[in-house]
Amino acid sequence: MRFKRLSDTDGFTLIEVLITMVIFAVGILGLAMMQLSAIKGNSIANRVTEASTVASDQIERIMTWDYNDGLLDENNDNTYTLSNGNEVTFDGHEAGPSGNYDVFWNVRENTPRTGSKTVDVTVIWFDRGQRKELTMSTIKIVD
Repeated sequence: MRFKRLSDTDGFTLIEVLITMVIFAVGILGLAMMQLSAIKGNSIANRVTEASTVASDQIERIMTWDYNDGLLDENNDNTYTLSNGNEVTFDGHEAGPSGNYDVFWNVRENTPRTGSKTVDVTVIWFDRGQRKELTMSTIKIVD
């Protein structure tokens, strides 16, 4: 059996080139999907970070209010309508500075001890039509 000696002029066959192109295309598509997932994850993380900042700012404002301020009454039970038409009940409400977030708070008096109020601040926003929320808590004591 004799083997044919390849010369320098021999190249790739059409089949080899097509197979290489398919493998390359599948790899590029995989990278593109990974990039899209990373962009979506970064967008979600950005919104959560913004909501966290809005909640922290609201807690700082609440801490400057007088302990007996009417905004810190436990049973205000105000009803608010969200941008999607749903109603929520909280003791207090303010619109977020950018208008993309709604900031609510609930007050629990004498919790965890007498002479203190636990304030739960909830930030609500909508992402692709789906309701998202983040809650932070603080304790305010009698001055």
